[in-house]
Amino acid sequence: MRVVQLTEKEKEQLENLYKTSNNSVVRRRSLSLLLSNDKHSMKSICSITKVGRTSLYYFFNAWEQSQEEDRFTTLSIAEGRGPKVKLESVRQELPALLKEHNRNLNPVLDELEKKYNIKVCKLTLQNFLKETGL
Repeated sequence: MRVVQLTEKEKEQLENLYKTSNNSVVRRRSLSLLLSNDKHSMKSICSITKVGRTSLYYFFNAWEQSQEEDRFTTLSIAEGRGPKVKLESVRQELPALLKEHNRNLNPVLDELEKKYNIKVCKLTLQNFLKETGL
């Protein structure tokens, strides 16, 4: 059984983060640390927080290896993570496609799938167009 020992100050900060944070990952990781401090087993922490055992193991290692002033940065996921934009490769062709189809996105989606073998939903295409200003 693995137990992460927390100081009173860390415990108070984690409880506050667990109650007030808007980020679900920060809340889940804060709860994991608090449960570990209360001597819950890894198996019970995994079932409560719905996190895999290896993910929890790596998170606890990162928490213990970080310096005291940097510990709370390990609670959140680093910027730049997540799926990369599929439409970046056809960025130059999109204005012509939109003009050709009078900004009707359904034919644009069909053409992207047939011609470029890129399958995205309408919402993804809309968000990409907003971000790029097209």
